[in-house]
Amino acid sequence: MKLNIKNVWFLSIPVFLWACNATRPVTNNGSAVELSQTRAHDHYLSGALYDFENQYKNALVEYRHALRYDSTSAQIFKAIGRDYIRLRENEKAIQYLTRALRFNPTDKETLHYLAETYYSLKDFDNAAIYYEQLVEADPYNETVYSNLIYLYSRSGKALKLIALREKLVELLDYEEEASVQLWSLYMQFNEVDKALALSKKLLDIHPDTPESWTLRGTTLEFANDTSNAIKAYQQALAIDKRNEKALNQLYVLFLKRRDWNGLTSIFNRLVEQDSANYTARLLLAEGYFYADQLDSARQAALPLLKNKDYQVRANLLLGRIATGQNMLDEAKTYFEELTRISPQNPRAWEFLAILYLQSGEFEECAALLKKALASLPDDQSLLSLYGNALQQLKRYPDAIAPLKKAHQLDASDLNTIVTLGLVYDQLHMYPQLDSLYSSALEKFPDNALLLNNYSYSLGERGVQLERALEMVRRALQIEPHNAAYHDTAGWILFKMGNYESARDAILKSLEIQPENPEVIEHMGDVYQKLGDIEKARQYWNSALRLDPENDVLKTKLNEQ
Repeated sequence: MKLNIKNVWFLSIPVFLWACNATRPVTNNGSAVELSQTRAHDHYLSGALYDFENQYKNALVEYRHALRYDSTSAQIFKAIGRDYIRLRENEKAIQYLTRALRFNPTDKETLHYLAETYYSLKDFDNAAIYYEQLVEADPYNETVYSNLIYLYSRSGKALKLIALREKLVELLDYEEEASVQLWSLYMQFNEVDKALALSKKLLDIHPDTPESWTLRGTTLEFANDTSNAIKAYQQALAIDKRNEKALNQLYVLFLKRRDWNGLTSIFNRLVEQDSANYTARLLLAEGYFYADQLDSARQAALPLLKNKDYQVRANLLLGRIATGQNMLDEAKTYFEELTRISPQNPRAWEFLAILYLQSGEFEECAALLKKALASLPDDQSLLSLYGNALQQLKRYPDAIAPLKKAHQLDASDLNTIVTLGLVYDQLHMYPQLDSLYSSALEKFPDNALLLNNYSYSLGERGVQLERALEMVRRALQIEPHNAAYHDTAGWILFKMGNYESARDAILKSLEIQPENPEVIEHMGDVYQKLGDIEKARQYWNSALRLDPENDVLKTKLNEQ
């Protein structure tokens, strides 16, 4: 950042002031001192004329001659320092400016030059020292405050920064922008009491501005005084019913408290007072949605479709409302409109894709996501959903690339991990699968789904069966009523040759979910190993009725 350096001191004027006041005209009987001052004066004026013509080197020659006749003139030392700055010889400039300051310690122009020169040398500590002196010499100069505030900010001198901001606020008589900046500092450094006092002071000075009340409300929130924060925001809305900050802060407060009744009550009142208060209407509709009052949410949101500034959020909300009411065709209509008016909105594509997945329209889902990813190629959620759709279509090799990219973008997303694991399993890419699940379980050691899926894969392969059994038992401790997990445990026991225990585990699965053809088939396989072929055939036939295209079952029945 370049500091704000305005020439607020009319830098050329002191040259002529010094020339006029240096001495009176010399007579024939004048003293040697008067003669010396006259010669210094003449050389100084010559230097000033060279400065006027931008001949700085020639000016320096004249100023040095002037010093020979007057070695105590702060003005001459300052002029030399200034010309060295112009010639970019900053170290020499500092030498002469420092000497100038010795003879005139409160000269604002010299302090300014020294501060700027040290800043150009990136010696910010020394730059700050001279700006501090400049503040004392010129306490009403806002530019100096701005420069010093910047230096304190970049060097992390919090206490000095706060103190300087406090001076500036008083200087400007609590002007709004300066006060808000000081307030932000108080909040940043957790000076809650000072922030509360300042917000109260601003409220006393500006009681009729909504900004004063919203600032007060935010401060009260930070102080955990939620009730009074709500009152402050309501007061801001009493002054300006469409104040965006007050509306949004109130909304967030009620969301955090999960106070749906309070939220809908306040925003419903605002909408009744002003039906064109679209922000209040949107927040009211979202409040009804979270309160699961979907009909009221729909009624509040529908008028927003007529306002182009709110169409995106309205379509998104109405689509979610329709989904919640299981009106999937209507939901698709809203999400499709959303992809049309806001094609760069990834959530529009995401919600629409989820609807296709839920309704089993995997081809449509894959086509939709391919189109979305053409313009949003790095959206993790869309990549993961695309991989899921391809996995559902059994296009396993095609699913790997989007799923791997989604996993690289967010290695903690469980949906991606699980889907990629299924794809690796189907393609017998076991080293990749083992690496994926081992890494995932390090992050999520108590995730029942990961534990089950990995144990089932190991069981199917007939490897690390003891480890597999331990993992699925951990999964069952977490979710003891999960039918799939009981089946996994039974199948691993089957692979270990423990057929009695396998039968008991699979029976628990069927008690929870009796119509799963895969689990029923497993029970038939167990009874086959136990030597009860009749029961085995009964279970296989039951599984085939539920899954009539299962050729493996047909083969088992034909062979027994």
